[in-house]
Amino acid sequence: KPKVLLINPPQRYVAKALGFNVYFPLSLLYISAMVKDLCAIRILDCLVTDFEITESDGFCLYGTSFDNIKNAIADFSPDVVGITIPFTTQSKNAKQIGRICRQIDPDIKVVFGGPHASVKYEQLLAEDLCDYCVIGEGELTFKEFMEKLISRSNLFDIEGLACKKNGKIEFKSRKPLDDLDELPFPAYDLINADDYLNSPYLYKSRSSIPGKSISMITSRGCPFNCVFCSIMLHMGKKYRYHSSDYVIRHLRYCIEELGISSFHFEDDNVSFKGHRFEALLDKIIKNKLDIRWDTPNGIRADTLNYRILEKIKKTGCVGLQIAIESGNQRVLDEVIKKDTSLKDVLKIVEQCAELKIKLCAFYVIGFPGETLAEIKDTVALALRLFKTYNVVPIMLFATPLYGTELYKTCVEMGIIDETLSDEDFATATMYYGEPLIFTKEFSKQDLKRLTREFESKINSLVGENSLRDILNDKQTFFARME
Repeated sequence: KPKVLLINPPQRYVAKALGFNVYFPLSLLYISAMVKDLCAIRILDCLVTDFEITESDGFCLYGTSFDNIKNAIADFSPDVVGITIPFTTQSKNAKQIGRICRQIDPDIKVVFGGPHASVKYEQLLAEDLCDYCVIGEGELTFKEFMEKLISRSNLFDIEGLACKKNGKIEFKSRKPLDDLDELPFPAYDLINADDYLNSPYLYKSRSSIPGKSISMITSRGCPFNCVFCSIMLHMGKKYRYHSSDYVIRHLRYCIEELGISSFHFEDDNVSFKGHRFEALLDKIIKNKLDIRWDTPNGIRADTLNYRILEKIKKTGCVGLQIAIESGNQRVLDEVIKKDTSLKDVLKIVEQCAELKIKLCAFYVIGFPGETLAEIKDTVALALRLFKTYNVVPIMLFATPLYGTELYKTCVEMGIIDETLSDEDFATATMYYGEPLIFTKEFSKQDLKRLTREFESKINSLVGENSLRDILNDKQTFFARME
């Protein structure tokens, strides 16, 4: 059998930034479950293996050193190395691992996957740091790739796989999987769960749930058109979901086999189909599952109502993160294209407070087409909701991620150019980062001044904690509120 090594690279952050978290590598575990009968497979998760923190040039590297990564690859001597790039901001580390593979053995087939590979595969292949890129969902594509590799069949006509053929990049798209229940559970047997559960960084800034917890994805795809979001480029616009029975079985597996009863529903739209989401909540209640859960990736408040919120509370929800984005309805409608009513969102905030459901909220400021006064509306709303309802604010600068409508708009307006490095995006997307966008309506300095003032006002309200402390450790903050 061929040997396959799947790698979750280390992560680099601006030294002053927040946000490093350890998480279960679900994408690699799903891929592994599809091919583990075909090959000898191993996962190298650099966020938990030989973990260390090193700082240089204003950046911190979290995870396995590149020397140890090189040793791990050489020791295993794989035929195929698959490297996930979950964020454009972290692409540099994946590329470095691609270089290491080339140095160890040019015959290793290097495959990049994940959201960044889905939108930048042409650049990645042109740089010759990989042989193939998996575009979009990877389970069926990588399985077919391994089957054809084993049978020595043509690898150039696999749907969902980009590659170079005779110097030209070729790619045929693959239709997203309609029935997610066809997927096996992630291959948890290939990792040591304790490596994650014992990490002090386990979901530290992403969740308010203390202790042992794990991510779960119950649906895929996003039918909405928010200008800054890139998820549709990776998971498509069609919304697809696991049956509630499948999800209940998966929850039971984690409880009974892994000893984990706290869950992070990482779906981009877990509540989009209200009847489906409510049916799942009903089954959690019916099966008397004693769980705790939250939604660190965010949830659309306009998909909720009081009845559903009551069931959310009853099923053990520890907290929701909602995507408010802007405090100005015109910006939501015309600039962000969020297709939501701010009035409805605020009603849900009030109902969550009544039911004692803890809330965090995402806000995004600094869009082309937004005025400084409208930005101030968002800042004012974030401050008011924190004062009134303890809604923890996550204030971010609008960042034109590759492939999004926002990116195209910014290039057309000459606000950014196409030579921006992935590191530029890294500093822009992090808390306390550097904004990339400025217009005649506002400067980068305006955005930074407003966020500094906002942070100062929040800090004056929270006493012993600063906003930075809260965002870096929501678990402690919410525990203190109880």
